Amino acid sequence: MMADTVTSMQTRLQARVATAPVSVILFAATLYPAVLCFMHTHFFRVVTSTVGFAEFLIYLACLVVLIRPVRVEFFIMATLVIAYLLLLTLFRGEIELKGFRDVMIPLLFYWVGRQVGSMDFADKILKRLIWVVLAFGFLELFFLDWYSWLFNIFSYYFSQGINTLPTNFVSDSLLNVNGIRPAGIGRTILPDLLGSHRVSSVFLEPVSLGNFAVIVAAWGLAKSRDEWRNALFFVAAAVVMIALSDSRYGIGAVSLMLLIRWLPLAPLKFAVSVLPLVCLAALVLIGVFYQGDYADNILGRLYVSGQSLLAFNVPMLLGMEGANIFFYDMGYPYILTRLGLLLVVLLWFAIWMVNMQDKRGERFRIYIALYITLILSVSGTSFFALKTAGILWFLVGSSAKVRQPAVSRRDSAFIPGFAHVT
Repeated sequence: MMADTVTSMQTRLQARVATAPVSVILFAATLYPAVLCFMHTHFFRVVTSTVGFAEFLIYLACLVVLIRPVRVEFFIMATLVIAYLLLLTLFRGEIELKGFRDVMIPLLFYWVGRQVGSMDFADKILKRLIWVVLAFGFLELFFLDWYSWLFNIFSYYFSQGINTLPTNFVSDSLLNVNGIRPAGIGRTILPDLLGSHRVSSVFLEPVSLGNFAVIVAAWGLAKSRDEWRNALFFVAAAVVMIALSDSRYGIGAVSLMLLIRWLPLAPLKFAVSVLPLVCLAALVLIGVFYQGDYADNILGRLYVSGQSLLAFNVPMLLGMEGANIFFYDMGYPYILTRLGLLLVVLLWFAIWMVNMQDKRGERFRIYIALYITLILSVSGTSFFALKTAGILWFLVGSSAKVRQPAVSRRDSAFIPGFAHVT
């Protein structure tokens, strides 16, 4: 009995050691903007190159995790994608590093998730992240002065050239420009109780907090009836975060996820898989027939995206031109000009080709595909932000079925999700 207990303790300890680097990577990917903002506020000036170097270190850590054991499929796919982007570079006549970075995030974090291959571990790490996010979120809500002392967010983004002084329309605010709903727009959720302030928590901007909430809700809603208590925690946490950030996108996305939760998986999977075509067609039609102008609302964003798509030519559609154009709140024009139609279609099909562990994974994939399709309709680059995209693709990888783990039998006994594979 004593020997069995000691062996069990050793197994759990070695399992923690095996997953510890992954935990560090995920926390770093989610919290690095807050850490850099804190350093900028109190110690040294953070510029764009500093942020880029921090992200590079996180990507390098992912590669270190993936090198041993070697994932041949990862390196084959990464090589093909990089070769394709280099080919686009030849046509453009200049290197567009943002496209390389945007496509590396899903590749790296998906395969890190596959490396662990455990939905139980994904549950634990996501819960820990949620508690950290909520803790800082309520600190910002109830003790805004203390939060602003920790994080001078406006200065942090101003230092990187993202914000300009005229955009700080809220006097004496150290938050990001979208941290306060301007007059005339106002809060959507609980305006009388929460005022015009939109909580950002560790993400430094409310848009990312809302996106994180949608990912959390998708993870909870994908669970089976037997896991209803666990699912309730994730959905309730998501609702709180959506309310704090006043995420209009979060309201719509999670409401739609709730509506389709009990629909049969097969027809739902097909419907969501063709949804990007429906969205693109709708954007073009809005661009043609809508008689209004751009406004900071859903219809205004859809209109400007449709107008941009109508101005596309074949080289722009294939990613050979337009990579230097800034598409504000226009996700589809952005992704087409950076990656090109061929790579976008390939990556979209790759999502549906993943063999999931069970129905939870199937539902989560449908929800994430829905998340991607909708966010590209109303937002420009927020989908590609590492602070939310890292955990998103890790969860997708954790949900995938592991056929042949690239570890030895002796090592596999200590990694959650691999122990049962022979």
